[in-house]
Amino acid sequence: MTLALSLSLVPGSLHAEEPALTDTGTAVSAEEDVVVSSSDEPLERQAKLKRAWVVYREKDDSHIYAITKDKQKREIQTLSFFTAFNANYHVLVVAPGRLSSFTAGDPITSTDGLKAEDFHKAPFRCRLVKVAGNSAVYLVCFGKKRLVIREGVFHRFGWEFRDVETVTQAELDAMATETDVDETTVFEEEIAVEKSAQRQLRNQLKERLNLRGKAKVRDRLVKAIGRPEVYVITPDGKRHHIKDLTAVRKHNLNLKDVTEVTIDELEAYEEGSEISSTSSATILNQNVNISTE
Repeated sequence: MTLALSLSLVPGSLHAEEPALTDTGTAVSAEEDVVVSSSDEPLERQAKLKRAWVVYREKDDSHIYAITKDKQKREIQTLSFFTAFNANYHVLVVAPGRLSSFTAGDPITSTDGLKAEDFHKAPFRCRLVKVAGNSAVYLVCFGKKRLVIREGVFHRFGWEFRDVETVTQAELDAMATETDVDETTVFEEEIAVEKSAQRQLRNQLKERLNLRGKAKVRDRLVKAIGRPEVYVITPDGKRHHIKDLTAVRKHNLNLKDVTEVTIDELEAYEEGSEISSTSSATILNQNVNISTE
């Protein structure tokens, strides 16, 4: 059976009570519980829609696949898949052959035995990579590499060299090679570079904190919508988890002035050291130069 679907599917509403920060910080909302509700605030709605599960269909092909974390593509042959985990779904149309690097797994004909945590939920983004000591840069999408043959290509597509990652030669060699990328290349799907997207999310949050006049790290308390963990954001681009309420009291942190952020904004920051009751307050007392950050 082949299942035909529209570009997005949104099941019924979910009204989840937001958890508070606990001494252990263990009560975490399930990532799949992101169903949009009419009562959502704008930021909350934005966050939920961005966290929708992404499933894939190649152009001119009616088969729709969910991708597992072990890189299998499993054809979805039952509508019950889309209601089993109470989540929003987005069908992403990609170029023909783009899913060929994934091993074909068993088709999904029912939800029996399916576990939400076994599936890759976020959209796949491309990467810009190079090997140390070699100036050649490659665009990597869906496990396949394409040589970027001139510097002008970066200007053409708005890419930045600071977002190029360094990988090993062995990792690069393991990727299949596709045609080179030049200024005339026409992509059949949207190209979003992982590091660029993360940097843009960090800048988005920094701007919001700056506008609120939060010029000291201890005031830059943030938490993701629907999750209890509270973090501070430091100027070096890291997020530091506040371990528990003992740490909050020890460092005199104001939990009434926490900025709510999207999960994607929070995860765009590298995880830094945890702030506990025995941690030094130096990191919290840093000043942030909001005019030059």
